[in-house]
Amino acid sequence: MTYATPQDMIAQYGEREMLAIADPDDTGDVDLAKVQLALDSASDQIDFSAGQRCALPLVINTPAVATFLKQLCMDIARYRMTGSSGVTATDEVKDRYKEADGNLKMIMSGKIILCAQSGDGIASGGQGLQPDSLTAGEAESEGAGRMFTSDRLHDYMGRLK
Repeated sequence: MTYATPQDMIAQYGEREMLAIADPDDTGDVDLAKVQLALDSASDQIDFSAGQRCALPLVINTPAVATFLKQLCMDIARYRMTGSSGVTATDEVKDRYKEADGNLKMIMSGKIILCAQSGDGIASGGQGLQPDSLTAGEAESEGAGRMFTSDRLHDYMGRLK
């Protein structure tokens, strides 16, 4: 699933910048196939990160999530296209890519939640890190019973009086 289109890129960054990074033959037209390839690659990178926590393809339930993923996708694609076109990446391009990369890390760590963290979606995707029986915020542990209980400390507490 691609989270942005070549038209989104042109609208966001302008035709002049897109010609600089996506017109390798100086034809005067943006190579839409090159832009789409970069967007597909960026979307795959997002899916890899999101797939650590969510079933794929992602189910986008809100406009805010759609906008977040679209911007993330475009920032990654723009950075990659800038590097491959021979154009020196500006500080803005680098900073936006670093922010996008940081967001991907937060998605993988669960600090940014793109989907319900219950077992239902994760089990069907086969990639999630959480077991089917857990939902976000729950934890399980196994270990020895409590050593200091009120019954065991009853005698000790009685001596203090």
